[in-house]
Amino acid sequence: MLTPFPARAYTEFIVTATREPPTARAGKALTEERRAGIGLLLSERGAVSSEDLAERYSVTHMTIYRDLKALEARGVLHMVRGGAIRPEGPAGQEPQYTTKRHVNQGVKERIAMLAAARFITDDDIIILEGGTTVSSMVRHIKAQNVTVITNGLETLNETTPFLQSMHIIACGGLLRSVSHTLVGPQAQNFFAQHSAKTLFLGATGIIATSITDQNLLEIQVKQAMIKAAERTVLLVDSSKFGLRSLAPLIPINQVHAIITDAGAPAEDLRALEEQGVQVIVAE
Repeated sequence: MLTPFPARAYTEFIVTATREPPTARAGKALTEERRAGIGLLLSERGAVSSEDLAERYSVTHMTIYRDLKALEARGVLHMVRGGAIRPEGPAGQEPQYTTKRHVNQGVKERIAMLAAARFITDDDIIILEGGTTVSSMVRHIKAQNVTVITNGLETLNETTPFLQSMHIIACGGLLRSVSHTLVGPQAQNFFAQHSAKTLFLGATGIIATSITDQNLLEIQVKQAMIKAAERTVLLVDSSKFGLRSLAPLIPINQVHAIITDAGAPAEDLRALEEQGVQVIVAE
């Protein structure tokens, strides 16, 4: 005769069999802890990059991608190419300089380093606009007796340790709190009265025929810079490709070279080369 299986034992067996193993529970806890940390970092900085997050948490880029997708589904963030931003403010709002500085930071540093090495030689006169990638160039300039002309407060700050080896000229104008740049008629007139060999320029968007930017005051000053320089070298990370900002800044075919990273779409890079633009990829 078979001995009946005790009801209590059966219940305990079912509970034990369906309960997650300790390793699975620990994994979920670590995932939620990491995602909470990403949310906190985002609230402090306003933006985060996938590359920095993968390095910070010692996980793969795919893991960070899944984290960001999960947090986006909860309304914690808005994913952009290369990372994520806080989902706040009206659509198309220009991000703060301090926010942009943390997005794709490692990529921007490599682009800046390559630009300084390839396009600056001894005794050059160059214009550095005030964007985050361009301002990073200063610490990588190895050429001697270089004159730097700028409208960027942060670019000026970067030059402070090199005042003995560089000549620094800054324009006047209205200081914008969002970008830490000097704009307005005074800035425009300043660049109309100066000349340079190379302008190193940033932008907020690249589409098929032109480079675009978000602010008309910035566009006016940058266009004065373009006229003042013999050639224009554009420094943009791959997150800018396919983005259309408020208004055109310069036609693609007027750009001498573009330095970007390996994440830029191959078909877009081919299209640039077909228009006569030198394309350089920072690995």
